[in-house]
Amino acid sequence: MNNSILAHTGLLTFSTIDALLSRFKYVSQELDLRFPVYKRIITVMIESLENVYKYSDVYESFVKERSEFMPDFEITQNVQSIRLITRNPVKNEDVPRLKKKIDQVNDKNRDELKSMYLEIITNGEFSAKGGAGLGFVEMAKTSGNNLEYSFKPITDDYSLYTFIVTFAI
Repeated sequence: MNNSILAHTGLLTFSTIDALLSRFKYVSQELDLRFPVYKRIITVMIESLENVYKYSDVYESFVKERSEFMPDFEITQNVQSIRLITRNPVKNEDVPRLKKKIDQVNDKNRDELKSMYLEIITNGEFSAKGGAGLGFVEMAKTSGNNLEYSFKPITDDYSLYTFIVTFAI
């Protein structure tokens, strides 16, 4: 059984992200998380929240009209693991690209992820919004687990993107 230890629903801002990071620090102290586990989770938390924030301009007007699809973030815990979950709308046209990037990362072992990371750093095509897949590589390396995802169509133009990263504790 998973217990929610931190949750937020709504559009993200830098101040919201900062508040969530501060709340997680407090929660992790209450849970007596070992520092290496806390450090891995906070690293992935920053990356995943920034991803949701970076692409908010794509879905901001959509969620204002359809509030049931507001982005949300949750951290859950059970005896064996902690799961970090984000959900946000994405344009259907972006789904194949996201799937491909995540699947490429999930198909790699730890050493291959290190090589992929270095290749992206030296040859990746970065933009203001990223786009080279470096964040997915970093999250997989940091968590030590495959990245989980799903896309549920919600309109002709949008799907609900659920992204999950699991950490052993």
